[in-house]
Amino acid sequence: MTRIATAAAAQTALLDLMRSQRTVFETQQQLATGKLNPDLKGAGHRAETIAAAYGSRDRAEGYKFAAERVANKMEITATALDKLSEAATDLRVAMTTIDGTHIMSTAREAFERARDALSTQYAGGYVFGGTRTDTPPISADSLSDLVAAPTAADVFVNSSRRPVAKLDDNYTQEVGLLASEVGTDLMAAFKRLAEFDAGPDGPLNGPLTEAQQTYLQGEIANVLTAFDRINDRVGENGALQSRVEAMISNQDQKADYLTKLIGDLEDADMAEAATRFQQAQTAVDVAAKTFSTLSQVSLLPFLR
Repeated sequence: MTRIATAAAAQTALLDLMRSQRTVFETQQQLATGKLNPDLKGAGHRAETIAAAYGSRDRAEGYKFAAERVANKMEITATALDKLSEAATDLRVAMTTIDGTHIMSTAREAFERARDALSTQYAGGYVFGGTRTDTPPISADSLSDLVAAPTAADVFVNSSRRPVAKLDDNYTQEVGLLASEVGTDLMAAFKRLAEFDAGPDGPLNGPLTEAQQTYLQGEIANVLTAFDRINDRVGENGALQSRVEAMISNQDQKADYLTKLIGDLEDADMAEAATRFQQAQTAVDVAAKTFSTLSQVSLLPFLR
């Protein structure tokens, strides 16, 4: 009976030792990784929730990245629109003078700045090109090219559609403006001025004639209209920027919330894990000594 009782006690001590060793191993992993479990297999009923939270967080971060790219493009667009507006202003101011040479010199410079603004690039594409990225959205390189075109609209080769970006599961946003939308009125003003300069009442060179002054006074109103249209697009772009910035903030908050949720579900309490590790180590030592002692129990000392 003594041998049976001793064997049972030794078996119990061995089981206690194995449980304590397993606890030591588990808490060591928690302290090393900061996670309750090394993978989702050990998460039990929480595994599905954790996997879903990871997927939602990845989507939120992906949408945030997409929105940030859109915001950057809109910032570049805003700068290009400012340059386009400045070109219209310079042309209007020059047309109020009585020096034809100055007017045409300023017109050429303003055209080049406007053309460059409309050909602004971002991330390998043209911000005013729409869905077309293989060529600048305006084909005219000089006032002469404008004169040669049937209409000002014919120098624009952008696509007819704005690109779109998906910024949430159920929300897409048009990205950018089209060159033809923002530049046609201004290019038409440049074209009319260049045609007048090349026509029977031209050239605009030196002091203006009465006919030239009359023409320019009427044309200034058209340049002002072009300027106003550009500023309308500035406002439209600004409104879209505000919306995209709000989307960035929303996705950022969503990702932060999901990160915290994931942490609550799978992160270990490091202080608690350290305490459990020390307790388990102590339990291992005690269980090992108990098992060793019981394993060496014999009746021989009592039989001598």
